[in-house]
Amino acid sequence: MTTTEINYKSTDYTCRIVTSNEGESLIIGGLELLDALMPYPITDKCNGFADKEAERVDEEIFYYTSENDLKLPDNELVAILRESNPEWFD
Repeated sequence: MTTTEINYKSTDYTCRIVTSNEGESLIIGGLELLDALMPYPITDKCNGFADKEAERVDEEIFYYTSENDLKLPDNELVAILRESNPEWFD
């Protein structure tokens, strides 16, 4: 299990790193991080992000899932990711 810390607004969020079928490292973030980055509803005038830094951090994240899913073994986490992203995980 490989993890990384994403710091946003002086708070560290633990994320997982999984490998795609092409060998690319993908960062999987938790929903707590997503809530911090996007605290506002998405409207015609607002993209939901808290600020420009939040947008930048979001670009690094491949997928968001529950904090419980982030604690799963790699093979179980990848099985969840495969359901929504089959082209990334064979």
